[in-house]
Amino acid sequence: MYKVLDVSIQDDISQFSRLLWQHKISHRMVEMNDRQILYVPNQNQLVTASHLYQQWQRGDVSPLAQDSSDFASYFSPGEFLRNFFTAFLKAPLSLSLIILCIVLAFMAPLNTMTDLVRSMLYPDFSFGTRIINLDLVKENFSLIQFLKMISPILLHGGIIHLAFNMLWLWEFGRRIEAVQASWALLLLIVVVALVSNTVQFLYGGSIYFGGMSGVVYGLFSYIWMWQLFDPGKKLALPGALVFLLLLSLLIITLMNLEFIADEAHIGGLLTGVVYGAVVATISRISRARNKKSEDQNVR
Repeated sequence: MYKVLDVSIQDDISQFSRLLWQHKISHRMVEMNDRQILYVPNQNQLVTASHLYQQWQRGDVSPLAQDSSDFASYFSPGEFLRNFFTAFLKAPLSLSLIILCIVLAFMAPLNTMTDLVRSMLYPDFSFGTRIINLDLVKENFSLIQFLKMISPILLHGGIIHLAFNMLWLWEFGRRIEAVQASWALLLLIVVVALVSNTVQFLYGGSIYFGGMSGVVYGLFSYIWMWQLFDPGKKLALPGALVFLLLLSLLIITLMNLEFIADEAHIGGLLTGVVYGAVVATISRISRARNKKSEDQNVR
């Protein structure tokens, strides 16, 4: 966020805010210590907003008496497609997964036991009994069952469930893709999904579960471990966000709600911790060795 204004709370800048909206410049107003601070999301808008403020103060421009309610004036299909394409180039895997989950939320909602939903549920390795026979599991294991061990992360049971998971998937996924390759994110998601779904099956006692939240907590803890074990890679999260997510997991777990897959959350978090700590440590050691080798070659 870029700061445009920092003025007294006594100053009325509501009309300037209206002017910005009419120029399609999104912004945020924050009140802090008797000050009003106005932010815009990018540097191009910073320049335009600053110029508009100077014109507005001189009286050269003013907001229209009536705001436009025409949807087309605020939404440009061309601009949307350009932004979408730019986002896809930066985080192709994250955005592809989000699109897939949204499509499946309508085609296969978790709360309706359609054939498609059943085909994506975790495989019942107890085969209708309450006992898991490992020899029997090995004999009947197939690629389809392996994929079904992952596929529950794509199922969601409602708009709130979907929106929460997709927002965090985008936030964490794009951070990882920006620093590491998309294949690294894919491998991480597969590992976290396998572990968190299996933990949920073993300790939750049912195959009727789904959602990306276990993976989301895994991505979060993975980034957190890189932040602790290899900060040089610049894969990090704000401290307040780390605290908030850990606190939310604790509260959700203590609430012990039947419709929340607590086991998957904890399994995903711990998988991300172990996986992230190991690969971040390897990365840091490898980089230190390469630097030492380069220094020796220079001498």
